[in-house]
Amino acid sequence: MRKTLAAVLVVVSLCSIVILAVGVDHGENGGMSADISYTDEELDELYSEFNVTENDIKFAKGELPHYLEGTVLNSDVRLLVTEDGESPEGMVEGVDYEMVISEEEMIVIEADARQRYLEIYGVDVSNPKLDEVYGYMLPVGEVKRLIISNPSLAFDY
Repeated sequence: MRKTLAAVLVVVSLCSIVILAVGVDHGENGGMSADISYTDEELDELYSEFNVTENDIKFAKGELPHYLEGTVLNSDVRLLVTEDGESPEGMVEGVDYEMVISEEEMIVIEADARQRYLEIYGVDVSNPKLDEVYGYMLPVGEVKRLIISNPSLAFDY
């Protein structure tokens, strides 16, 4: 027991030394952070450069409704999705589930919801334009540039 505890302490100490040697900044929140910063003006320029709309920003911040809202896939209905749309043997409608659909139906519902969302909000949920990096909502293209110029960022954010 003492040998195990001693081994754990040695590993923890070594990890702490490695982290200090690498120079990782843990920031105010205790999470890892990089030495990057953007002014509001710089963010506006990036949004313009990458054709980011106000709705893209709201989507990234979770301020728009979920794209499946109003569908059976995002409801209080206990939904059962099976390969063929048939309930499995032994399951009882009204007890184990309220509705059963096939995988194909689920895919169609999801695709229709994505298309409607794109038409209403102009946001492609399957290809978002922004990613959050150290508290900044950055265009995906900018994130790629940051990672190319500093590959260690790929592991931090």
